[in-house]
Order: sequence, then C-alpha cells, then structure tokens
Amino acid sequence: MATAYYRYISYPLEVTQVVHERKVQSMNPKRGYATWYTPTRYDDPTKAQQELALSKPPTHRVGPIPAGEMRDFDIQQLPPVAPAFGQPGGGVEACTRSAVWLFGLWDLW
Repeated sequence: MATAYYRYISYPLEVTQVVHERKVQSMNPKRGYATWYTPTRYDDPTKAQQELALSKPPTHRVGPIPAGEMRDFDIQQLPPVAPAFGQPGGGVEACTRSAVWLFGLWDLW
C-alpha cells in the first residue's frame, strides 16, 4: 500500500477552500463529495490529466499526505482509472467522502 497520497485540483473554489480552510474535500454534492486521491506524484499537469482522466489539467497538487493522516477510503483497492474526457486513464486512485485537513498547497503552474 502507498505511504503517501496526492490530490490534484483545478476547480478554483476547491483551491480557495484548501487555502482558506485547509480542508481538502470535493465540492460536488451530486457525487456525495467523493474526493479522489492517488499515490502517484505528478509534476506534469498534462500527464496527471491523462492518467487520472481529468476533464482539464490540474492547476494544483495537494500532498504528500501520509497514509496515516488519510480518512478511511470508500474505494481502497486502487483500481486503474478508466478512460474519460478523451483521456486514456490508467493511473490509480482511492476515494473518500470525508474531509482531510492539511497545511500545504503547491501551485503546479
């Protein structure tokens, strides 16, 4: 199992939430606030978009978050990401609906 996780975000309101509240959690109520994390560190936003099948390149990376600081995952098996948004997928992710509280945010641009 991974020793650290990362969250990649491009939604400005979620970035603001991390900066001002130090809270990492999806802001999408339609998906039950499910928040996806990966054990893979991407330094290239385009590669993160491709492997995590994101709709656009992420603007920020949150982490590394030690595994011991993560909430319980709803999906724990780290299955390969399915293709979506015209991206091939293939990266791995785990999901939690619980907020994670942090102290850092790194700008990828």
